[in-house]
Amino acid sequence: MMSWPLDSTPFLWGVATSSHQVEGNNHNDWTQWEEQGHVPEKSGRACLHYEKYPEDLNLFAELGINAYRYSIEWSRIEPEPGYFDQNALNHYRAMTEAVIRHQMEPMVTLHHFTLPLWFANQGGFFHPEAPQLFARYVKQVVSALGDLVRFYITINEPMVYAVMGYGNGQWPPGHKNLKEVWQIGPRLLACHNAAYHQIKQQRPDAMVGLAHHLLAFEPYNSRSRLDRYNARLLHSLFNGRFIQWTKHTADFIGINYYTRQYARFRQFLTPVPHKPDQVLTDMGWEIYPEGLEKLLVAMKRYDKPLIITENGIATNDDQLRQQFLKDHIAAVGRAQNQGAIVRGYFYWAGLDNFEWAEGYRPRFGLIHVDYATQQRTLKDSALLYRRIISANQGRWPISVPPEPEPPVSDL
Repeated sequence: MMSWPLDSTPFLWGVATSSHQVEGNNHNDWTQWEEQGHVPEKSGRACLHYEKYPEDLNLFAELGINAYRYSIEWSRIEPEPGYFDQNALNHYRAMTEAVIRHQMEPMVTLHHFTLPLWFANQGGFFHPEAPQLFARYVKQVVSALGDLVRFYITINEPMVYAVMGYGNGQWPPGHKNLKEVWQIGPRLLACHNAAYHQIKQQRPDAMVGLAHHLLAFEPYNSRSRLDRYNARLLHSLFNGRFIQWTKHTADFIGINYYTRQYARFRQFLTPVPHKPDQVLTDMGWEIYPEGLEKLLVAMKRYDKPLIITENGIATNDDQLRQQFLKDHIAAVGRAQNQGAIVRGYFYWAGLDNFEWAEGYRPRFGLIHVDYATQQRTLKDSALLYRRIISANQGRWPISVPPEPEPPVSDL
């Protein structure tokens, strides 16, 4: 097992957000995409987290978390090529200092789907100098935050970015070109590698990785040899590709897990999202906690520490969210019992927020946001998360505590 240099760091219990989804008033390739009418609603003010982060951090602290994953908005840092906005850098430093004052470990994501317009208009990650330009931006961020931040995620969900932007065209740049889906992979890899080495040059003890979106692929018909073969192939291409590529430039494996999909050979390499009559989230995803356990155990082969960088549910039924939390945290504990070295769990998301092409309809948050008034309210699932965290101080493997006994009546 690769060493974990931060041995004094406890299990990371956290929540996650991303800049475009919560900050509000951004100006990047996604806001341009929204203005062009490609999505049902614009992000607009979002949650105003850029301004309201002190209030939000106070609420996060009420959950008892000891870590916060958030992203830096490249378009704010470098609004024009080669011009770096010191006010934006100062903002993220002040925010990071506030995270630390709340006794939370900052985990900084450097790219979470959005690009500065100047970079997007020049081809984005297909730009011939993309690795150097990305590393130049990363250098500025680490120069501003490096003494405060030990955990970095270079790129969030590279395979999702490739498929949604270049395969089905639902995200910018809106291409539908299978060849580009495969071509963008090595470009993202080169940018990750450049960022990894830039971070290590400035802070050698930093822990650097990617956040991989992993799906539990299973055969539609478990008795079909061809369906089983297709499930293995999908797992290799979608789940294993970037992990294998970055095995020498990743100090941990970040895992974003939400659901499973089914492999059907007659729909070769096009998974079936779910079977009929299944309970689905508001994103249309099946709830399948056993898939998280299986994937964590499967990831042991890479001999890296594992951090669940996202796991959550879109629903207006908070009872369902509470059950989701309990079932998935229990799955993590079972995987730890089987030797998976899981070092952290981040619930997605800390706040209800803008969910890309789906707009504001899906609610993932532990904290309810009234988008008209920007009023925040802790959900009961947030209180459950607090109780789970409190019960797991110093525990390995983690577990879900039993429900508290109801009060005994004096009557």
